[in-house]
Formats: sequence, C-alpha cells, structure tokens
Amino acid sequence: MALQVACETAVSGCVFRMRTEEDDRERLLEITREHVKEQHGKTYTLEEIDEQHVNEVEVELETGEINESTADNG
Repeated sequence: MALQVACETAVSGCVFRMRTEEDDRERLLEITREHVKEQHGKTYTLEEIDEQHVNEVEVELETGEINESTADNG
C-alpha cells in the first residue's frame, strides 16, 4: 500500500499529485500543505489534509526480474 494525495480537480489547470510509501506520511502532508498555501492561497492543518485528502492506494511492485525470452545473452 502507498499514500496518495491529489489537488482537487475543481482548480483549473492544477496537476499536483504525490504518492509515497506509508511510512513517509509526515513528509507527504507537509509538501501538500505548502503546495496548497503557495499555489492556492489556502491554509490547512496537517490533520485536515490527512483526514480529507490522503488516500491509501494499492501499488504494483516491480520485481526487477528480466524475462529470459527477451534477454540478450551475448
């Protein structure tokens, strides 16, 4: 699982989206708060952002394995 926050789509032209690991919640909240303050002139507490805008999302992990049928063996 990961955490994701995205700027409300009601704000025309804003494409802010951030996704991070679950254990990096504090950093996600702080960056989001700064974005909203600087770009939209609104101030939210970290708690408000966490409760209203952070979603848990499932992510597919890449294993880094090489498919042998397409690997160049020299």
